[in-house]
Amino acid sequence: MLIARNANGELIQAYQASKEKDKKGEEYYCPACKGKLVLKKGNIMVAHFAHRQHSDCAVFSEGETLPHLKGKQLLFEKFKSEGFEVMLECWLPELQQRPDLLLVLADEKKIAVEYQCSPISPADLLARTQGYQRFGYEVWWICGMNYQPGGIKMTQSIYQFLKHSVALGSWIGILDTQTEELAIYHHLKLGSDDRFHFVKTAIPLEGLKRACLENLYRKGQLPGASDLMPKTYGKNVPRKHMQAKDINLLRYRTDPEHRKFLLAVYLDRKDLYHLPAVLFELPCRTLGIRTPAYIWRYYLLRDFSGPETIKPLTKKQLLDWLAKCIRMNMIRTRTSKEVDEANLWEPLLQFMMRLVEDGHAAAIGREEWVLLSAPLEGKTDGHQSCLG
Repeated sequence: MLIARNANGELIQAYQASKEKDKKGEEYYCPACKGKLVLKKGNIMVAHFAHRQHSDCAVFSEGETLPHLKGKQLLFEKFKSEGFEVMLECWLPELQQRPDLLLVLADEKKIAVEYQCSPISPADLLARTQGYQRFGYEVWWICGMNYQPGGIKMTQSIYQFLKHSVALGSWIGILDTQTEELAIYHHLKLGSDDRFHFVKTAIPLEGLKRACLENLYRKGQLPGASDLMPKTYGKNVPRKHMQAKDINLLRYRTDPEHRKFLLAVYLDRKDLYHLPAVLFELPCRTLGIRTPAYIWRYYLLRDFSGPETIKPLTKKQLLDWLAKCIRMNMIRTRTSKEVDEANLWEPLLQFMMRLVEDGHAAAIGREEWVLLSAPLEGKTDGHQSCLG
């Protein structure tokens, strides 16, 4: 921990205590359990307090890593230097929780800032977030280097921290304590090669002014946001599809999700090899939907392209359909604190746009369509099967 109480009951920060001259008999106490603490300082570790052995304090846990200690200190100093009212490791008795930082804005809004370096489960993340919100606190999660995107796959551990804004798309903030930079990974997507794509904008902490911090938190916006768009954003990208040999291998998939899909194709009296190519367009995975795209695309066309369902199809209907499929365990999704609808809607929107391009649907409004044909009914004029 970075704070303690001295013998006079005054709160003192570890770096302040480490600067004082050695005083014999100087003692420090835990703000929560009142137990005695030891001041630790050196050339490597950030100055901090620790409980003595065999402490059972449930509030201030031990074993904090150097990046976590340093990150909290860096954020505290940054917010303080920019004129924010900020408290370090403030104990909130009504919640029985202790955020890393507590910001109090000019309008009296309180923001619990959490610098998350260690793994946390979606259930614990949701519980802690909702705990703050129940008592009127907003929450700002800033992640450590263990959460930086960069691998081939999007993992739930990263996805659960994603935010979404018009300016940055899906994004996540990563504090690098070594370079003392806040790196914003934005416009996160899965490309046609099924690899993870993003744009990274790193800003030195010293360059993060108050207005920039407030815009980032409130609006998901950075200075020069219009210049941060990916170079290929909005351009027509040549379509890529799964190869026929890969589609053929789907027959041998034995996981429950594919078995259910193959059974549905069989019961619908369809032929896997002559399903429309638009089902197998890459990428097969998206940020929010874990189920391969060819499966949920098939279910969507099956449920909405029957002759008795020829009627306008809206965004609300599509999202309601997706929610029903999720409840029925037909489609798997990832969970996030705040970007679920944005990342669930985008792949549905892209698929509807592809159907319009192929002549299977017509747009009759900004988010409203009519299906003009039934792509699953076999090869017709303009219909391209997955076998070419």
